[in-house]
Formats: sequence, C-alpha cells, structure tokens
Amino acid sequence: METKKKIIIVEDNDLYRAALKDLINAQETLEVVAETGSGGEALQLVKQFPADLVLLDLRLPERSGYDILPELANGTEARILVLSILESDHHIRAAFEAGAGGYCFKDASSQEILDAISSVLAGARYVSQPTVSHPGERRAEQRQACDYNIVWTYFNKDRLVSARVLNCSRAGCYFETPQHLTPGSTVLIRLERSAVAPQSKTAETVRSNAVAEIKWCDPRNDQYGAGARYHFQG
Repeated sequence: METKKKIIIVEDNDLYRAALKDLINAQETLEVVAETGSGGEALQLVKQFPADLVLLDLRLPERSGYDILPELANGTEARILVLSILESDHHIRAAFEAGAGGYCFKDASSQEILDAISSVLAGARYVSQPTVSHPGERRAEQRQACDYNIVWTYFNKDRLVSARVLNCSRAGCYFETPQHLTPGSTVLIRLERSAVAPQSKTAETVRSNAVAEIKWCDPRNDQYGAGARYHFQG
C-alpha cells in the first residue's frame, strides 16, 4: 500500500479550511495531519508533525504567511504550496522569492488544487492561471428538492449570512438569502447540520462545508435566489 503524503493546512478561515481538509482526506494518497489558523502556531506544528507539504494562506493574523514563509522553507523539509486570493504577479513573485514551491488561487477548482498539490509534492513549480467565469451559466445536472439552513460568506469576511437551500446535488445547490450575491464570485458555505435528517434522501448530497462559485443570482420576492456550483467535489 502506498504511504499517504502528509499535509499541514495553515488557513485562518474556518469554512475554507474545513472544506479543504475534506477534499484532501477524501484522496487515497493524501492526509491532513495538522491544521491551524495561526502563522505562529504553524511554525510549531511543522516541528511536531513531520509533513511532506504545507498549504499556506498569506493573510494570517499576527504573523502573515509572507512573514513565516522563509522560516518554513528553511526550517522544514516540507514543500510549501501557497493558497491565496491574491492573484497579482507581485504577490506570486514575492511568495516564490520567500521559498514557496507553488502558488494556487483559492477559488480554483478541486481538481486544480489537487493537481497543484501533486505537482509541488513532485518537486515541480506550480502557478495558477486566471480563469474567465461565465456568471450567466445555469445548472444542467438534476437536483433533488430539499429544505435546510445554511450560512454563507465571502472570502476574508467575518459576517455570516443566513440562507435556505431548496434543491441540491453533488455538484451544487440552489438557495435563497436576503443578501444579493455577485455572479462569478466565490463563497464559503456551512450547513446547519441539525436541519437534515440522517435518513433523508438528500443526506448524501448535503455538503457540511463547501467552497462554491455563484453562477447566477436573481430577485425572488423579498429574497434573492442563487445557483452555486461547488469547487471541491472530492
């Protein structure tokens, strides 16, 4: 049996970190051995948990990812893959100069993130390329009717907005919420798990934590209806 590659996640957004952890642990050859939302704690974790790869956010409280990158690169044998919403050439270049082995955008698809992990683990340099989204796209897959509560937020935002999911599939969902969402944007979604009965037909398609792209958003009486497609479909 192939030994699993050990990964440490350094990400201060709880929703994104949970979704990323779910994606990685769903892979037969990867496992998350430690996680933290603190740059300072990350430096301790790499000493306590020998890892093959560190997934590093750049915007961290107290000590930023840029601040700890040189220490991680020089103090551990683990390779470093930056996951960030910062897409400028300046930020990418600075990360590589500080010791990163790869740079992947946070709103990349699950497959791209897995490809980036594989590339950096293999010693290859990886850089995400900007993509053009199609906000007007409507979903094509069949979804099941459902009715449960979620909260959603944009990246690096503290405010959680309540919503109600009315249909879903393994690839995405439709929900109604009091706040308009920008088509093409990426949001983090968390399920209020108590709203779903374990024996329900939709239980298998319900995502407890998800990163999703908003494909469209239209007015619905006093609410907004939004179609979302999951990035992480591991």
